[in-house]
Amino acid sequence: MSSTGNYIDINKISFNVSIEECFANLKPHPKFSGCTFDNYIPDENFPSQHYIKNLLKETVEIMKKKNEKPVKKGFSFFKPKNTFEKPLNIYIDGSYGIGKTHLLSATYNMTDMKKAFMSFSEMNYFFHYLGVEKCIEEFSKLDLLLVDEFELDDPAMCLIMVRFFKEVNKDTLIVTTSNTLPTELGKLRFQVDRFEKEMGVIASTFKTVVVEGEDYRKKHKTWKRNVSTESFFDSFNNYTCESKAKTRTDFDKLMKILSENHPFRYFMIPSNCEAMFIDGLTPFKDLNNALRFNHLIDHCYYYNTKLFIKSDYELKDLFSVEMLESPFEKKLKRCLSRLDELAVFYRS
Repeated sequence: MSSTGNYIDINKISFNVSIEECFANLKPHPKFSGCTFDNYIPDENFPSQHYIKNLLKETVEIMKKKNEKPVKKGFSFFKPKNTFEKPLNIYIDGSYGIGKTHLLSATYNMTDMKKAFMSFSEMNYFFHYLGVEKCIEEFSKLDLLLVDEFELDDPAMCLIMVRFFKEVNKDTLIVTTSNTLPTELGKLRFQVDRFEKEMGVIASTFKTVVVEGEDYRKKHKTWKRNVSTESFFDSFNNYTCESKAKTRTDFDKLMKILSENHPFRYFMIPSNCEAMFIDGLTPFKDLNNALRFNHLIDHCYYYNTKLFIKSDYELKDLFSVEMLESPFEKKLKRCLSRLDELAVFYRS
């Protein structure tokens, strides 16, 4: 890796990280590393927010007893039994911007045990790279598995998840968030009526909690860009790094780098860069590239990476109507929402 001062050439960032390092990176990053149950403030208008906060706190307290050695009372020839019973897995359903990721991160931060926090997209990439059997083996070593933004895009992933939930260690507590009820997963994406049994297995794996509320970001019906009147290059030159480096790249060069590396290694970019300047963002013609970019933005969101983007296009133009009406609609709209929050845009 090569950098000069506070600048790093994106081409010099190494993606040569081991699977073990990728697993070790499965945790809340800067945006959510300080999340606790105390700094999650439920909206008084929505009692379900109080309920899920208290449920997770109680669940954490129960899980803390998992590895406690049983106390031997009095004189006995018999070995004391551990009376720990794992709580039910929890599926948190709710719309965007009501603090689901905050609560999931707090659950991670407030526990001291073998644990992992990841987006469902990351989980998906691990399945495809390592295979289902290896993932079941690795995730079964955990006491706590936290999965953000659970979704099913196709029948293949439905079958993978059914096998995973059947075979993963039953002592591993799984908590997941989603924008879709378990009974609604996959609808409008594939013919779920052919997978009623499988969908039933997934739904029965969890205690489902519906959390209501309003988007704290107060999103508008149309995507709006934060457009700077400064020069893109002046902004880059004047940007002072606080901790890590800054980088500048052409959009085409960035997409080439993403296409040459596996998505679960994309975290190497925001882990090295606190600010990324992207020159020449254009609408996506290819769905695979759109999904690669989406996954990078997810990582940038978790790392709170500052994005500065030069483009002549509006946010609403980045993904075609066909893409936004595809099974990946929610993924891509989440990407637009996060760009809306993270990025400053510049015109040519």
